[in-house]
Amino acid sequence: MSTLLSVMTMLAMVWAGISGCGQQNAVELFADGQRALAEPGTRHQAGETFKQLLEQYPEHHLAPRALKKLAMLAQQDGHMEEAIALYQRLLSEYPDSGQADEAQFMIGFICEEYLGDLDQARAAYQRVIDHFPDSELAVSARRLLPNVGRDPSEWVEFQDYVDVDGAP
Repeated sequence: MSTLLSVMTMLAMVWAGISGCGQQNAVELFADGQRALAEPGTRHQAGETFKQLLEQYPEHHLAPRALKKLAMLAQQDGHMEEAIALYQRLLSEYPDSGQADEAQFMIGFICEEYLGDLDQARAAYQRVIDHFPDSELAVSARRLLPNVGRDPSEWVEFQDYVDVDGAP
């Protein structure tokens, strides 16, 4: 009887190992999500793939990038509050990632440009400056902060485009 139990246990372990073989790793999931983003009509699939990566591999170095992709998808779909929540989640769960400064900046941008919440935009841009002072986005935030809510034509200096031959 114990031999039969041992054999059944071993078969169960082998089956568990075989059934897990088809599971994609984080790199494969991220690549699949990227491919789905590039193909027309598969944006929803891309989002589901990035969500799967976050559920299965929350500690993987690609997880913050997957979360940023989800926030960008929400923003592109016009779901600004959801995008902000996803960017805030990125800041909360991955504060030291290379994606954090952009997440904070995008919160300010969405608040200003889409929600018209100028106080929140100012606060978000200030957090970029305070928490990511060496980021290229801190330079942009310093420039934007005193101009939040103003029409860019009032404060942005536009340069005329000149082609290679010097003709405008």
